[in-house]
Order: sequence, then C-alpha cells, then structure tokens
Amino acid sequence: MKKQITLLIISFIFLATSLIPMFHMIREFWIGKIIESRYEIHHAYEEQGFEDIIDVQEITVNGENIKIREEKTGRKASLTLWDKDANVPPGDIVKIHWLLNNKQISKPDEIWLSNRNRGSRYFSWLDVLTVKDRLTGNEQIKIVQRLTDDDELMDNRKWKIITISSDNTVKEEEVSYMERSENKLAVKLINLSGTSLMAMGYYSDITKGYPSVIFPIVYPVLTSLVGFVLLLIVLRISIKQRKEYNITGSYLLSGKGYPM
Repeated sequence: MKKQITLLIISFIFLATSLIPMFHMIREFWIGKIIESRYEIHHAYEEQGFEDIIDVQEITVNGENIKIREEKTGRKASLTLWDKDANVPPGDIVKIHWLLNNKQISKPDEIWLSNRNRGSRYFSWLDVLTVKDRLTGNEQIKIVQRLTDDDELMDNRKWKIITISSDNTVKEEEVSYMERSENKLAVKLINLSGTSLMAMGYYSDITKGYPSVIFPIVYPVLTSLVGFVLLLIVLRISIKQRKEYNITGSYLLSGKGYPM
C-alpha cells in the first residue's frame, strides 16, 4: 500500500506539472495543421523565381495593380539590432500609402525603412500575400502591415490586414497580439510575412521557442509519459490486489479457508 501511495504521488506531480503545457503544445500543432490544410498561402512577390517578402513599390497580383507610396516624415528611426550588426545609419520613418489600381485603400501608417543591403527594404514591416481557401475555392490578396514599432513590447504589438477579394472589395481589420486567438488565419499570415518580429502561436507561444533536450523532450513530453505510466502501474496493482482480495474473500465465505 505504501508503494502505491508513493507511485501515485510521483505520478500526480509529473502529470500536474506537465499536462497544461502539453495541452498548449497539442492545441498549437492541431490548429496549425487545420490552417495549413485549409489555406494555400504564398508571398505575392518573387525574386529570381523564389517567393520573398516584397521589396518593390509596385506589383501586379492576380491582375490587380498594388502600389506602395512613401510619404516622408523627416524623422529617423531608432537603430535596430540588425542595423547595429550591419553598421548602417538609422533608416527614415515614412508613412505608407496603399493604392489598389491607383486608388488609396487604407489610412497611411508609419514604418521604419532599413538601410541594410541584405533583405527587403520593408522587412519586418509589411508584405503582400495570396491566400486560397481550399474549402470554398475563394482567392484573396492579403496585405499585412505592422502598426507598432520595434521598441514596443510584444504584448502591445498590433497589425493591420487589408483583404482584397476577387471582386475588388476591400476589407481592413486590426489584429493585436493579446487578442490574436480570435483570428487564427491572421496569426499565420503575420508569422509568414515576417512582421511578427518574434514568432507567435495561436493561443500560446510555447511551440515557438528554440527546442532543446530539456524542453520539450524531457519536459513536458517525457514527464507526461512517465506520469501516465506510473498511474497505469498503480491502477494495475490496485486491480490485481482487488482480484486477490475478492478470491480470498470468496473462499473464506465458502468455509474452504485460504486458497492454495
């Protein structure tokens, strides 16, 4: 009995500390699979035959002309980590105007331009994507733009997503980090566009950290497995003892004494 109690306590400790992170991990992978199976998503811009984050100010997507017009503010951005590594001066802060077939479709918002030679001029700030819904067959153009600057805390970050439907109707929505679970497709688009700065999950960022042996292999996967196995062992011992007790009790009640 003492052995069972010890195993049960150890099992409870392992399971109590592991089941919540395991639930978050399974949920993130499951939602990711659903999004990937339903939607076909691509960068609208291609460079040398490969999809990439947009690095031009004009692009034609599905027959629609999309232009980016930069409005100077006369201000300079803070030096980012990438700027410091590349030893370049800070970029300009500009307001971005989005034009669809020469018609403005969104209120201009600021971004920080980059002076680095590597990567897109608009890297981490905006991108244009195409999305096909495999379930309905609908195809849309999605413009993703980060609204908060590089110095903003992750919890406060926001993005706008401009959707251009096949009939040229335009819809704009704002997505915040704290309420991202309400728009799971938007999370996928933000991550793919590179505007997230840090990869984020649909509810939790638990699967977005750098994996190691300790996490998630030892904890919570192995600890959950050990806790579950110990619980099965305790249940098996309890069932075996109950059967032995029932057999012994039956013999005693029949007056035959203990079974040999």
